[in-house]
Amino acid sequence: MNIQSTIANMTTEEKVGQMFMLAFASDQLDEAHILMAEHLVGGAYISDENVPTAAAALALCNSLQAFAAGTRLGIPLLLGADQEGAWSVMTAESAMGPGNMALGASGDPDCAYRMYSVIARETGAVGLNVALGPAADCNSNPHNSIIGMRSFGERPELVAAMTAAAVRGLQDNGSIAAIKHFPGHGDTILDSHRALPTVTRSLDELRRIDLQPFAAGIRAGARMVMTSHIIFSALDPDRPATLSPVILGDLLRCELGFDGVIVSDSMNMHSMKRNYDPADAAIQGFNAGVDLLMLAEEHYDHDAGQYLANQRALIRAVIRAVEDGRLSRERIDDAVRRVLRLKRDAGWSTAPLPDRTGQVGSDEHRALELDVARRALSIVRDKGGLIPVDPAAPITLVNATERSACAVLTRTRGIGPNQATPAFDVFAEAMRARCDRLRVVAAEDFAAGDLPVAGLIIAVTENYTLPGMDFDRSRQAEIVNALHAAAGERLIVVGLRDPYELAYFPEIGSYLCAFSFRPCAAQAAADALPGYCEAKGRSPVSVPGTDVVAAG
Repeated sequence: MNIQSTIANMTTEEKVGQMFMLAFASDQLDEAHILMAEHLVGGAYISDENVPTAAAALALCNSLQAFAAGTRLGIPLLLGADQEGAWSVMTAESAMGPGNMALGASGDPDCAYRMYSVIARETGAVGLNVALGPAADCNSNPHNSIIGMRSFGERPELVAAMTAAAVRGLQDNGSIAAIKHFPGHGDTILDSHRALPTVTRSLDELRRIDLQPFAAGIRAGARMVMTSHIIFSALDPDRPATLSPVILGDLLRCELGFDGVIVSDSMNMHSMKRNYDPADAAIQGFNAGVDLLMLAEEHYDHDAGQYLANQRALIRAVIRAVEDGRLSRERIDDAVRRVLRLKRDAGWSTAPLPDRTGQVGSDEHRALELDVARRALSIVRDKGGLIPVDPAAPITLVNATERSACAVLTRTRGIGPNQATPAFDVFAEAMRARCDRLRVVAAEDFAAGDLPVAGLIIAVTENYTLPGMDFDRSRQAEIVNALHAAAGERLIVVGLRDPYELAYFPEIGSYLCAFSFRPCAAQAAADALPGYCEAKGRSPVSVPGTDVVAAG
């Protein structure tokens, strides 16, 4: 592809189309075809709703690239997915790994490299060519509701090393890394899917903490950087990063030297839609330096009947802005040049891919993700020396999560964890295979007075990072504290989640943390409890009010 001649041959409409990464519901493929045929849309955001299986992913990606092949210029598409461990696509089949916080707990960047290599091989096998990750955010705020386990940890040096390794793992194996959420989503309480957060760190703190991982990811060769919808008062008190030429131009382009594609986070998130007119926001974003505007169809704000009309209206509004001078032709040429260069350098084509779906969730990949999950496990506390447990001894296993809480996991329209089987169920099944005298108690049936007077008590807690929604953990601390009061030092808590919950039961003597809710992490925890593998990980985050301090 000769970029200069291609741009010279493009109409304004075709150039603007290349600057959009649109999304669509699973049953709206015809609408996607129309947008690609009419506007030469440059890419698509693919969710688990679109691609629940590897076969579905291959069929969809081949169909979309065929649409692109049928356009006047035949430019291939960027097809991106949130395959980042904590969030996933092809969730029922893929080996997405335990997620970033677990990788951070391993303390070994090679774990990140190997896991993201698997992610690249599996997504590439079905035609997904952009991994919208890794998250390079330092999760320095324990109350962060949207990053959490999507982060490698809180210490910038550790997060930087892991980010660089993940970028290399992806790009050494044919995928494109999009490090996010620039310049850092780690010190927020608000979820930007719901509202517009503000970060009040000083410029020195931002450079010392948040920017380190992004600088490392850029040095490692990351070809894309995703913006955040957050106001950083020390940088630009008036505009979120996505709309700020100070943050995207002065900081990202000039100071950090990033020369790749800047992609926005979804412009359909409430942080943007509740505060800015969609057309004005798109024009501001492009003027600020965004090259590719992403419009993921957020699960809480989807109107199927208006989908096509809304997307057409937005693209046409940007075209009008070019025609009347509010968005310069030089700016769109610069953006399109970067997008086309990314596609050319990666050697992508619109040719149909052969069936390589057997790579997705292969035995080799499953073994690797389990190995990585085991390396992440941490015995955060074991004051009474209860771990490893005797599998022949009587054990009561208590689920601290009510079953109704898990219904939300598959109600996010494919954006987020998308895990149909709760982590507890995987853990319980694995423990049944290990332990001879295991009794399982559901949260709904729990009563502290019914506990046996002898034998170990194991309580399992879970948490899931959900976009614009919350996982109901309201009974977990209550059940754990009741168990501690009744069983004392016979209690072990297994956290199939981050360890921040320890702030709610700081006196617990035995706590094993997997830093993940994924099946591989639940299996690893069940292997470690009876001593079939060692738990050598260390928490990559601190828990205020406790003795847990971040490693790294």
